[in-house]
Amino acid sequence: MIEITPVYEDFVAELTNLDVTQGLNSEQFDTVKKALDQYAVVILPNQPVNEAQQLDFASLFGPLETSVGASIYNADSKRRLAQRELSDISNLDDSDGILNQNDVRRMINLSNRLWHTDSSFKRTPSSVSMLAAQEVVPAGGATEFADMRAAWDALSPEKQRQIQDLIAEHDYFHSRKLTGFDAMEVRPEWIERQPPVPQVLVRTHPKTGRKSLYLASHISRIYGMSQEEGLALVKELMSHATQPQFVYRHRWRPDDIVIWDNRYTMHRGTPFNEKYRRAMRRATVEDVGPTVETAPNI
Repeated sequence: MIEITPVYEDFVAELTNLDVTQGLNSEQFDTVKKALDQYAVVILPNQPVNEAQQLDFASLFGPLETSVGASIYNADSKRRLAQRELSDISNLDDSDGILNQNDVRRMINLSNRLWHTDSSFKRTPSSVSMLAAQEVVPAGGATEFADMRAAWDALSPEKQRQIQDLIAEHDYFHSRKLTGFDAMEVRPEWIERQPPVPQVLVRTHPKTGRKSLYLASHISRIYGMSQEEGLALVKELMSHATQPQFVYRHRWRPDDIVIWDNRYTMHRGTPFNEKYRRAMRRATVEDVGPTVETAPNI
């Protein structure tokens, strides 16, 4: 029987007494899914999955995305990972050596250190992400998760009314530029493959009905506001949502799997000494559809 140990009363839980490498039966998967709905982030230690096993597990949650890296900036290059549905969250190149400091893959991945929500820059964003660790660094490199349900609940009723119907534009390359990626290096064909998209600022979870803030460093503007006013609001809400009382910090161990609901959470990676190897891979599940059908004409 799967044992569930909450980290906080309503946020983050560790699940033990299961073996993903052997596959899960329907009862076991139902337990994992219900835990994810309740806690938003679940940790499964000691799961040495290979690529196929990870994808099999992730696909139980729904259809899988193609990795952005496999479809945009290194679409025509050799990849370290064999499966295009897996995102390479590592500092390793396709020859399994540590990435050069000015490698485009390293520069692109630096934006993972900003608070964000996976694939909010896609018209149909993601629902669930599953990150599996193979090699971890001796210090640093933790991942922090923010509970966006609690952050919404803690807003004043007046602020909730002010923002609940707002729509934000999410731009994959906006967040990359925030980490120093040269705008001149963003090729036109990359933007054509991944143009900015509109997303609601407040989400209602389809399973539980709970509301949550839907934020990311990908947000480039708020429709109906000036650039300055919109980004000031985003900064205010990001600061609110990432206060210590809303944040869990996960220190990675080899063979950890961490699964989170992007509709409930925001997350970021933390820095580490890049002379050490770090190997992780993420599978990402598509949501059921866009949060906004068409962008406002404003």
